[in-house]
Amino acid sequence: SYSFCTLLVTMILSLANLLLSLGVATPTAYTCPVLNFVGDVRQFVVEQENGKNRRTVPAVERAMTAADFYNYSSYSSHTGLEEAETSFMLLYRDLDQPDELSFFWIHGIDEGAKEGQRQVRASVNGLITGVPEGVTIVQRDDRVAEWDWTSSTTLGGEPTHEGKNLGGSWTFNKNTDGGAVSGLPMDKDWELRIDANFSEGINKWFFYFGDGSSPQLLDPSEPVFLHPVVTTVDLGVAPYPEVAGPQTFCTLVASESGSRE
Repeated sequence: SYSFCTLLVTMILSLANLLLSLGVATPTAYTCPVLNFVGDVRQFVVEQENGKNRRTVPAVERAMTAADFYNYSSYSSHTGLEEAETSFMLLYRDLDQPDELSFFWIHGIDEGAKEGQRQVRASVNGLITGVPEGVTIVQRDDRVAEWDWTSSTTLGGEPTHEGKNLGGSWTFNKNTDGGAVSGLPMDKDWELRIDANFSEGINKWFFYFGDGSSPQLLDPSEPVFLHPVVTTVDLGVAPYPEVAGPQTFCTLVASESGSRE
């Protein structure tokens, strides 16, 4: 069976051949950037204590940076996954930088983002431990006093702004709060532990993956554990790149005016 990547390349090549046969485009040489992917991590495990709510999931993937996908404006994220009185997490990978793995944690929804949804006043405290070296904060929603590095090992209070853990102390109303980090390694073992306290205004906690159509519901009274699966076993989703050997395909079609399509 075809992987999604193979199917996409086939569709692009078919379109290019059609345009060439109609005489509306001419072939143009183009060199694709080399993908520097090491390892074959594609899947990740999210679970709670004693294997509760355990699920093997892929990252959410788009052809844009983590900051662009977060789409921060009007003091809020705008990924399209936001819901009122809901907190969610996800792993994110930029298809243009496939070695770059990010983690998002977002609460609430911006006023007017979805018809009929309005975020009430909410307060959330979060603590993430087990953060590997090299991880950086790429988005704060909103202030450094709400989402930063901390030396604390307990929930509550403003982050200490130093240390190896990530701390969140968010209070918000009619918008979102949260943040994102990047730099989680794709070829090494790591495990994040995420503890949360939703004191008001949040009544659902999800982990989103893939296209976001079937998120995993989480128990807010228990910590969440997140780690990669490094394997060459067929898990139903083709690794990136294929285990048999990386192949990079690019098709570029230019109109007769010279513009790229």
